Amino acid sequence: MAIVVNRDGLEQAIKLVEKANFRLNSIWGENRPSPAAEDRYIADHGLAAFGLWHLAINTDVQEGSKDRYTLPYGDFRSLHSTSVEQIRYQAQLNGQGDLVQAADEILDLLARFTC
Repeated sequence: MAIVVNRDGLEQAIKLVEKANFRLNSIWGENRPSPAAEDRYIADHGLAAFGLWHLAINTDVQEGSKDRYTLPYGDFRSLHSTSVEQIRYQAQLNGQGDLVQAADEILDLLARFTC
């Protein structure tokens, strides 16, 4: 599986933080969109908009599939700091330096906004 940073998703995440559109200390497992919620979002907004809510792309999956997008960081309304923390942790364990850097960029910005 080839996982790469989704630059468009990273850009949107940064914009959400800059607009103070984030949630701190949420329980990501309880806030992560369900597969049905993902399908509704795609039906309403399209696959490209869905992809913006993910920090990574699996290049082994064909374009035009929702499975191509991985590592969601928000609930289609707000960025969740706990999702980004989880992404960073997993990326660190898997030796995915680019994803660690992307997550750190978001987390550093969050820290500046919340201090």
